[in-house]
Amino acid sequence: MAKKHSTTALTAEDHKMQDERYAQGHEYDYVFVGTGNSALVAAALLANAGKKICMLEAHDIPGGYAQTFEMGNFKFCAQVHYIWGCAPGGLIYEFLKKVGLEKDITFEVMGPEFYDLMAMPDGKKVGIPYGFDKLVENIEKDYPGEKEKVEKFCKTIDDLRDEMARFPNRPLTLLDYITKWPQFLKMIKYRKKTVQDLFDECGLSKEAQAILCANAGDFMLPPNRLSLFSYAGLFGGYNTGSYYPTKHFKYYVDRLGSFITDHEGCHIYYETKVTKFDVKNGKIAGVETEDGKRFEAKENFVCNMDPQSAAKMIGWEYFSAKQKEQLSYEYSQSGVVIYLGLKKGFDLREHGFGSFNIWHLEQWDMNKMWDEMAVGDFSNPWVFLSTPTLHTHEGGNSPDDQQILELASYIEYKPFKERADKSYKDYVELKMKIADRMIDLVEEKYIPNLRDNVEVKVVGSPMTSEDFVMAPVGNAYGSAMTVQNVSAGRLKAETPFSNLWWCNASSGYAGMYGTAATGVNLYMQLTGDEYYTGDVPASDDKLLKDLHAKLA
Repeated sequence: MAKKHSTTALTAEDHKMQDERYAQGHEYDYVFVGTGNSALVAAALLANAGKKICMLEAHDIPGGYAQTFEMGNFKFCAQVHYIWGCAPGGLIYEFLKKVGLEKDITFEVMGPEFYDLMAMPDGKKVGIPYGFDKLVENIEKDYPGEKEKVEKFCKTIDDLRDEMARFPNRPLTLLDYITKWPQFLKMIKYRKKTVQDLFDECGLSKEAQAILCANAGDFMLPPNRLSLFSYAGLFGGYNTGSYYPTKHFKYYVDRLGSFITDHEGCHIYYETKVTKFDVKNGKIAGVETEDGKRFEAKENFVCNMDPQSAAKMIGWEYFSAKQKEQLSYEYSQSGVVIYLGLKKGFDLREHGFGSFNIWHLEQWDMNKMWDEMAVGDFSNPWVFLSTPTLHTHEGGNSPDDQQILELASYIEYKPFKERADKSYKDYVELKMKIADRMIDLVEEKYIPNLRDNVEVKVVGSPMTSEDFVMAPVGNAYGSAMTVQNVSAGRLKAETPFSNLWWCNASSGYAGMYGTAATGVNLYMQLTGDEYYTGDVPASDDKLLKDLHAKLA
């Protein structure tokens, strides 16, 4: 389906400037296909190390899912709402420090009492605070009798995170298997377990389960399919500090882009879609674009686009049976996002909102809820409510005295695709029907006069993501975070070609933190500059201690 709107499409003059630059015949050490977060992180590190970088972006703005689009007087970040690892010792902070941007790109702590508020079907609201001890207290206060069970659950997550932090970030050797296995007993035990498996093991009530998995939208999977490792990574990560960029995610993305191009001989080409990988003598000799350009790299090519799509473009005959198996991953699910720019003077704080997100549930059983919503049954859905303009005092995303409210929920790609294949009108009708149901819920439960105070409304579907981010079936996180995909056999950076590397959510980790880690790890692998190892990463205990001291 063709794009119905493009926010910042290049002008004829922009294209002329790019063409003139291309004609100068620049030589590059690295050529990146795509400008998603993992690519921006890796490219910034490489540019900082003196490499000549070229980035090719099919869209007209950088960032992938972290891009910000403009509509009216508002700027909406497409998919990102919060991030962790932003304090000293955290991966995001140490990456920015490495390239000298830690005082330029800064972050605000959400909360401070809680960063997520779980709104339960019985009307109770339970805050998710910093520190599992406080979380246990909050759950026990509203639902007595769960203390020991929740403590057992949180202790398991803590133990897993401790082992995961110490797990070698390299292929394991036979010696590793012989000598190191006693250090990773929890990882061995739970490597094939889902979140629901641990819920059942701990004997958690439906109320405690709902609180602990109300944020399933962060993973785009229900608890009976979600890898426990993925949950431990994200839920435990936010527990050490949930952050929002002081100048919003648009500044984060744009600043990384300008940091790269500020280095001599480093360029980003927009509306430059790669359509061919040229293979010669077992290597990638170059990539060719839709507009007839060819780009070569003296050292390496880095593929930020979806690996399955790239492998098809390259040719499956170059991939081994094992590599084909790794590339046959199931895509993650997606959903609907409603971006609302509110009228001047309307204050969300008067309706109970603040520097936190709300996860609203209409029924207790998250697994049942996801099954219903997959086919478009929104009679009892979950809805995510985020208020980015309340996460920082810095303006820039909205006019003065105006705010943004974003709503999100889950539905499969298939219902939209079936209707779009019939007619664009049918597609829009389904999208608006679901959006209206979500807004109805928000008006009923939170803001009675919401519709009367909306100045700008934009609704995105899985097909919107497929269109603007080139995400197959509108996936949110590359490969789904199932037990099958989150394992030792998961796709990694290596490809069949010594000078081509994967660098995206499917070949590393999903989300803003995860993709940043993917970019950092690739940089360290390519250069041998292992700056984020040893004593640099802070433990969860230290991050929590420093955070509580900051908030005191």
